[in-house]
Parts: sequence; structure tokens; C-alpha cells
Amino acid sequence: MSLNAHGHLWIAAWLVMALPAAQSQVPQAITYQGSLTAGAVPYSGAGLFKFALVNSNGTATFWSNDGSSVGGGQPNQAITNVVTRGLFTVVLGDPNMPPVSATVFTNSDVRLRIWFNDGTNSFAWLSPDQRLTSSGFAMMAASVPNGAVTSNNLAAGAVSTTSIAAGAITSAQLAVNAVTTPALANGSVTAVKLAPQAVTSPALAQGAVTSANLALASVTTPAIANGAITAAHLAPNAVTASAIADGTIGQSKLNFQAGFINARNPPFGAVGNGTNDDTAAIQSALNSVAADGGGIVFLPRGNYLINSSLVVPAQTSLVGVWRAPSTYSQNLGTTLLAVAGVGATNGSPFITLQGNNSTLEGVTIYYPNQVTSNPPTPYPWAIQGGGGENVTIQNVLLVNPYLGIDLATHGSARHLVRCVYGQPLLVGIAVDQCYDIGRIMEIHFWPFWTQNANIVAFQSANAVTFDFMRTDWEVVQDVFSWGYYIGARFRASAITNASGSIGGMNGQMSNVNFDNVDIGLQLRDTQPYAIHISNLNIANAGGGTNHIGIQGLAGSAGLNVNGATFWGVLYQPVSWANSGLLTLSNARFLGWSPSLPCIRITSGRAILQNNYFTDNIGVAISVTPTTQRVMVLGNMLCGNTVSLNAAVTTSANNQP
Repeated sequence: MSLNAHGHLWIAAWLVMALPAAQSQVPQAITYQGSLTAGAVPYSGAGLFKFALVNSNGTATFWSNDGSSVGGGQPNQAITNVVTRGLFTVVLGDPNMPPVSATVFTNSDVRLRIWFNDGTNSFAWLSPDQRLTSSGFAMMAASVPNGAVTSNNLAAGAVSTTSIAAGAITSAQLAVNAVTTPALANGSVTAVKLAPQAVTSPALAQGAVTSANLALASVTTPAIANGAITAAHLAPNAVTASAIADGTIGQSKLNFQAGFINARNPPFGAVGNGTNDDTAAIQSALNSVAADGGGIVFLPRGNYLINSSLVVPAQTSLVGVWRAPSTYSQNLGTTLLAVAGVGATNGSPFITLQGNNSTLEGVTIYYPNQVTSNPPTPYPWAIQGGGGENVTIQNVLLVNPYLGIDLATHGSARHLVRCVYGQPLLVGIAVDQCYDIGRIMEIHFWPFWTQNANIVAFQSANAVTFDFMRTDWEVVQDVFSWGYYIGARFRASAITNASGSIGGMNGQMSNVNFDNVDIGLQLRDTQPYAIHISNLNIANAGGGTNHIGIQGLAGSAGLNVNGATFWGVLYQPVSWANSGLLTLSNARFLGWSPSLPCIRITSGRAILQNNYFTDNIGVAISVTPTTQRVMVLGNMLCGNTVSLNAAVTTSANNQP
């Protein structure tokens, strides 16, 4: 952050001139002794001087150190002299200069004009010109000690901008607390008048700088030493919006950790133009936040090309502009362009949430090089949990990844996936090795990228919305997908221990909607505690070849469905050949193939109660002798028949 303080700063020079009394004894040289201070602090160091003797209004030159000055202008050549603790001496008219003619002093008003250059800044005219009277200058030199002129000796507004050469004032010229409010004319100090690092804390009196003393946009970085201005130096309400130039305040100038970084700001410099590779800039910002203990890396609106992959460290969030689910937002808002890993699924994920509490939020992920062919181009996972707990993905649009969200390869306890929309082409979300209640909420997978016939056919024959393996008490609610081969698949983990597979899922799902799916729910294995689903809708609009609502395959699974509707072009709403228990109640079956039973149970156990079947289609319920036990209670059959042949069968209160 840089401040351009406006005020009046003073450089004062005093003469001592020795002239003999008799005209005939006057040499053509004048000894000049000067005292050069910044406020009350003597200046030390080599300096460049230029001198001229001019008339009262500075429009005529009587003499100059190289004879080149005309009309009071600056001589061409300079004299080098050393200033020691504010004192220096030079002989005007010495052998290196033209002699000072006595005729100069025949003019009624002769003034000495001086220019000074400290070797860093340009020449500054030390205004005003000094009128030459030997006794006057001698008295001045004798009576004004170094540092005698302080802010108390200056009238308010006495030093204005025009009196100060650009860059003439540095911190060395300022006495401690030399600059106070009464000595500064409003707006008199601009950035051009301040040398870099000129203003430091000791040079400012408490409360000296107020908003009235600051010219608009006058405060820039080079004029202020780091940490020079503290609260003690600012008057109440001294800093106002109009006094701060846009973009002048950076985090490096603040004495606190904001926990928030804009990856487009220095030193990171992400561009977001869709052409420059922003991988390194964004990753550097993520690493910086993580190193400081965690926080947010913000990506403003833009298209960020990522030529490789990103890792979001623990305690760190990568955040874009979206605060709600977005649609058709590729190239709008914050879009991450994924291009790496073409042709294979086993490469590095596009984004890895690596560690506890890592978060991805408010972005769109888009694969600009994906093709509308059958099959489409494989890519690695778009997002992967890297093994930490409490990773979060929310308000994200997955436009067209081949593989969506991987919470299976590494354990991801208490994950939270919320408000994720998109069109993952092969797998939407996979979960495994989660031993402590993950949450998946408000998911909508639909053709947000394309309804091209090739892509629709590929997804209908291959794609899985949810792939659930070992996860304990998973919570899934308010989910929807369209056009997938399987809505939700439940199977045992491929990870094994001494007892074999570590098992499958148990948990609860609500408000589950699978539209135009070939198979709505496919179950092989779950934990004994089962999957509990309320408010289930499964429909088919002609996609796929199986047209099954619930499919229980060989394995051991438990499913409890309470409140469901099966409709559309479903050949068989329920086909259960699993050794586990199926409980199905309060469901509506609005259509099925007349050549097949609506519900077919060939294995395991089943409780079917309080269900409704559309009138006079055919067989409502078929239970084969290979089924262990079945209870069929209180169903409204509406002219459809039942065939109950389980080893143990209970049937009661079913309305024909």
C-alpha cells in the first residue's frame, strides 16, 4: 500500500557573505557558506549546486556559475560540493567559475538563486531567492542555528506545492514530528513531491495527516515506508475513500492476515482469459493460503485454463463467484477449463481436495475439447477427495466431465457434496471407504452440456449417476438424474481385509428422482442395516434396453422403500433376485409390460404392503418357490393377479 502525503516541507539555506569595506579591496569572488536542512535535521552528503545572481523578480541574470544562465534560468553546468551535517562552503567566482564583477552590485536589488540536486532527485530551485546584503546575511547566519526553523515557525499553508521540487524531500530532511496539520496547505503534497520511503513514522506528528491534507489518489506505495503509518499518526476519520487510489492497498501492507487471497492479484497473477495457463498462479495462491494456516483463494469472473491439475490443500478453499447452483455457465462466472489427461481415466484428477476441510465452491468445470461421439473422450476424475476428512464440494457445475466426483479411491469421512449440477458422462459420484456419515444433497445431473444423440445413447447404455460402495450411514437427499443407465448402484467395495470385502453401504435417501433411466436402483450388496429410501420416483422415457425400476442381483442387500412411484416405459418395476430383504410399501405402479409381472421376487425375503397397481394390466406380484419368505399385505390389486409360491408366505387384506 502506498500513501502520497500532501503537505509543506521546507529546505532552508542561509548565506554568510564577507565583503571588505573598501571597493578597491573587493576581490571578484564571494565566499558562500550555507546550511542545508530538512525541517530541523541537517542534510549530509555530496550535492550538486547551481548558482545565479538575478534581479528582484528573477527575470534577469547578472552572473552564474558557468556564465550560461539567461533570464534567471538554470545554468548548464553544476558545482559539486560536500555538505557535512548541514554545512557547506563554496567560493562564488573561484578559478572554476567566472569572476563576480563588482558591477553586479550596482543594481539596487541583487538576489542569489540556488538550485540543488542530492544525486537522486532532479535539480530543485531553493525558493525564494535570497537578497544580498552582507550585514543582513551575516546577521542571519549568526542568529539562526541549525534546526531553528520548525513547524511552529511556519504560517499555516506557507509552503505550497509549487515551492517544492519533485522528489526534493526525503525522510532525511524531516525532523521527528516536523510535519503537523497547521503547516500543511490542503492538497499541497502530491505523490510527485515525495521521494520513495520519504515519509516514516517519526517524521509525522500524531494526527498530522487528515483527509483534508490528502490530495485525491495522492497515496501510492513508493512514498511510504513499510509500517511507517500507524493508528497513532492518523487523525479520526483521516482516511476516506476519496483519498485512496484504486488498487493501492495490498495485503503485504496490512498488519493482519485476512485469510483471503485473490489469485489474480500480485504476486500470483492468474489471468483468466482462457488462453494463458493459470495452473501455477492458482496453485501458488492455494499453497500460500495453506502455509498461513488456511483460508480462501478467490477466483473472480474469468475462464481459467488449467493445463495440468490443481491440489486444494487442507484447511483451504478454492472459491469462485457462484453462490447457488448454476446452469449453462461455461465461459460465464468462474470457469475452470480442464484439458489434461486426454484419453485415459487413470491420470491425475483435475482437482484434488487434499486434506481435512479442503473445499471447492462456486466454480464451473468445463472440458472444452470433449467430443460428441459414442464413446466420448475419456478423462480422469474431475474432482477427487484426497484422503482428508470433511471435504466439501458445493455450488459447482460439472458441465461435461467423463468422470465426475471420486470419493471412493481415498477415504473421505463426513464429506459434503451439495448443490452440484452437471452432465458427468460415465460416473457422476462414487463413494467408498467412508466410515463416518457422508452427505450428498441437491444434485441435478441432466444434459447441461448436450443432448446430442451419440452422447444420449452412450449414457443410456453405460452411465451411472451414483456408485455406492462402503459408506456408513450415508445421507442422500434431493437428487435427480436424467438419461443414465443406472440411477444408483449399490455394491461391495473392492477393498478387502482379513474377512474379505469391507462391505457396502447403509444409510438413508429421500426425495430421489431418476428419470429416463434404464435401471433405477441396482443392488448387489449393502450392509445388513440396509438402504432406507423415502419419496422415490423412477421413470423411463424409452432409454436403454432393460427398463427396470428396482433390480436386485445376486448378492446380499437390504432395501426399504416407503413412498414411491414407478411410471413411464418400465417393463418391470421390480425384479428381486437377491438374498437380502426387500421392503416396499405405499408405492404406486402406474404401468408395466403385460408379459411380465410388475413385481417379481425370486430370492431372499420380501414385505410388500399398501401398494397400488394400475387397473387390469396382468400379474401384479409373482413370488417363486426359490424365495425364502414373503408377506403381501393390504395391497390394492385393481383387477391384477398375484402368484405367491414362497416357502413361507403370508397374504392378507389384499383388495382384488
